Amino acid sequence: MAVLFALITNLTYGLDAYFVRRGLMKSPAPLPAAFITLTVNICFFIVLSILFEPLSQLTWSLVYLFVIAGILAPGAARLLSYRGLETLGMSLSVPIINAESLFSVILAVIFLNEAITFVIATGVLSIIIGLILLGLESGHKQESAVGKKIRYRYLFYPVMASVFYGLSVFFRKLGLNTLGSPILGATITSGTSWVILTVSLLAGGHVKQLSQVTKQSFIYFLLGGLATCIAWYSFFNALHIGKVSIVTPIATSYSLVTLFFSYVLLRKVERINRRIVAATVLVVGGIILLSLAK
Repeated sequence: MAVLFALITNLTYGLDAYFVRRGLMKSPAPLPAAFITLTVNICFFIVLSILFEPLSQLTWSLVYLFVIAGILAPGAARLLSYRGLETLGMSLSVPIINAESLFSVILAVIFLNEAITFVIATGVLSIIIGLILLGLESGHKQESAVGKKIRYRYLFYPVMASVFYGLSVFFRKLGLNTLGSPILGATITSGTSWVILTVSLLAGGHVKQLSQVTKQSFIYFLLGGLATCIAWYSFFNALHIGKVSIVTPIATSYSLVTLFFSYVLLRKVERINRRIVAATVLVVGGIILLSLAK
């Protein structure tokens, strides 16, 4: 069941990246995009918490780990990842972000005493190699020296997003081990991130950017928010019942989904070649190995 939840997360994360990428084409404003998607998330999980969870069990000793996770991601990480989508494109930024599984698995092995079997290690390695190849081979078609210089400078955004996402997953797992409620965990994490982005909007004088978001982009951002609601619900449930070292690589390898959208719907912006197809095969093979691991 954990693998199924992780696969659902994979698909819906990919849909979020696609919707947000389309929205940023018309309204290149990552902070409002992150704020809109997170607003959808927090509203969704507050409703679920009220309907299905006993709120009386919430104490600081049980929720502080989710607060830390929320500061890291989606708070800072989502803003960085959306900035990466805007500046680098979907097929280059997403594979780099997907490397978060490397950080999550390392932390799980060191601090959560999760065993790494040969099958899991091979699967993780295959996924990482595939994602690295995707990151090297994909991206915009622009080939000028200036274009490459800008692209390398912007690698900071997805790299840091990957680190923050990986650390956040680690703290979510620790929190779920204590609290035991995926819905409340998702509510606290998304709520913390929402507060951070709201303060950033107000303190940074970016409120006007919200009014400058086009209607078409707003719809895409809403769809991205709905996709991440499903992704988060599935991911927190997967983490609750499964191992980080198995769940995270499967859930976060959604570059497979974005690769498909890049080829079918964004061909003028992104590119696909034989090396990218080979990298995709590596990622799929790694996912299959992780799905078979016990």
